[in-house]
Amino acid sequence: MHNTKLKILMIGPCDSGKTLIANFISESINLDEVNITRPTQGVRIVEFELSNLNVNGKIHNVDIELWDCSGDHRFESCWPVLRLGVQGVILVCSSNTINTAGREMELLYNYFVSQPKLSAKQCVLFYNNIEEQDDMESLNLSPTFSKVSQVAVNMKSGGNRLKIDFSNYIASILQTLNKDN
Repeated sequence: MHNTKLKILMIGPCDSGKTLIANFISESINLDEVNITRPTQGVRIVEFELSNLNVNGKIHNVDIELWDCSGDHRFESCWPVLRLGVQGVILVCSSNTINTAGREMELLYNYFVSQPKLSAKQCVLFYNNIEEQDDMESLNLSPTFSKVSQVAVNMKSGGNRLKIDFSNYIASILQTLNKDN
């Protein structure tokens, strides 16, 4: 059994559902509050454990420190501190933010993934399909994202799928970090 601690950053445009996703994957959600949104002020850190994760035939317990970051650019002065020691980045956008998401994802990817020299496998893009009408094609992402996993998220019907996708993402980070050691 291997015990590992990971710092994961979750960031994207305002009103894309980052906190809802963070609460869901950390199992700290109250389903009555699914439709209540409050902007995150700066950052909110959620800690939880992912148990019995199989990575290359080895079982891992992973302590996750998920930094749920505001998408509001008035907190941009905090970004250098947020990315210190980060081992994974979850970019979140939604059908609410589709018009600006492509440019915003590029900016965030460059700052939080490229500059600290993380690999594309340490990043995932969650497309929170709130309206259930748009698909990820309408994001118009640049070729930068061709190597980044892109996951459509539907909190109403696909919650279990999201947990599986998140576990696969964490396994991908662990594989990447183990190659570097």
